Amino acid sequence: MANKVFLATYSLKIEHKKTATILSQFDGQKDFYDFLKKFLDEVFENVKATPSINDRSVLHLALDEPVKADLNKRALYGFLSSGVNEDKFIVREGDEKKYISDPDKDITYRNLFFYIQLPIGKTSGYLIIQKKRDLGAKGLLTKSLNLFLREKGFNEYKLNASNLLNKRVYDTMMSKGRLKKIDFIKHSIPDTIEELYDNRNKVYTQRGTLTTTLKSRTSLSDYWKVLVHNIFIGKNQNSVIELNDGSDQVDEIEFELEFNGKIKTFHVQQKSRTQPDIDVTSDIKFQNNEPTIESLVEVAEGLIEEILTLKPVNAK
Repeated sequence: MANKVFLATYSLKIEHKKTATILSQFDGQKDFYDFLKKFLDEVFENVKATPSINDRSVLHLALDEPVKADLNKRALYGFLSSGVNEDKFIVREGDEKKYISDPDKDITYRNLFFYIQLPIGKTSGYLIIQKKRDLGAKGLLTKSLNLFLREKGFNEYKLNASNLLNKRVYDTMMSKGRLKKIDFIKHSIPDTIEELYDNRNKVYTQRGTLTTTLKSRTSLSDYWKVLVHNIFIGKNQNSVIELNDGSDQVDEIEFELEFNGKIKTFHVQQKSRTQPDIDVTSDIKFQNNEPTIESLVEVAEGLIEEILTLKPVNAK
């Protein structure tokens, strides 16, 4: 049986002194598409080794085949090979132990599909990457690319990849899933217990975090589902979220939706904090229990189109 396929969606930006640049001329003239193609060609020729976030292990980025380029769509795609040599592992064939690995020499690799599209004249591109447990390929790719930028003399430039939630994920979980929890969060706290329970005093001066939580072992009512849905898709122009016709305010609302055993936390103000993975197994074609690259590319392009065009449906 083929494993489930999850793809995660991210926006890509090149920043110069914290200001996003146009990708097709990120240093005034150079096209980041060509720069990225050169980087991936070098990854194919030589494995890129990068310290992990905690610097306790070395992560390895490789390409077993040259990257595929679609210049008309300004896309690059293929299978990244992400590996780590941190712990010893045992290789078995059936019940027979073959050998114990040497962490200094042996590296475990797993292939991950990726698709990158860099529209011309825009400051944001798209990264679609396959997500597998315990493999932070997005972080490894961006860290390696930033090292490559510095190696090539672009010391004032930095690549950032931010979560980009595909609305299909939200639509499905909101319309078909169960609302398990809501957190109403203020970044200020009362000075006294009397002030906390004084409904007339809604403005606190002391810095801190005050969270009011609604939680159900099964599901909160449709009232709460409609409420958070309307707030989530609304346009929050200010740094606060107004409740009760503006008589009360919170700084953030976070809520958990559960669908088919998967729980995801959504954030109203900081939507980029929401994990962007989506189960696309039903859309993928398999050959010998492995997803075909043609169907992965088709789904990746569809996800980008959905990000650009879909509107959230009303909660049911």
